[in-house]
Amino acid sequence: MTCIPFKGGFICVTPFYRLRLLDGRYVYMAWHSFCGPMFFHDRGERREIKEWYKDALICRALEWFQGRGHLA
Repeated sequence: MTCIPFKGGFICVTPFYRLRLLDGRYVYMAWHSFCGPMFFHDRGERREIKEWYKDALICRALEWFQGRGHLA
């Protein structure tokens, strides 16, 4: 994660990935080194998938991502 200081605060930029699930859907993931992943339905990170851990296909994609050394 890269943090950019500016007058009055910081902006932190995290790596962003698009993962294809086995059923053909795409999910977007922001990867935080400390906090872990956040998943979204859209590239703009506005529609978060809050209970992603209940979706077995997303969990499998996350395991694949971690197994590759955090590379999509």
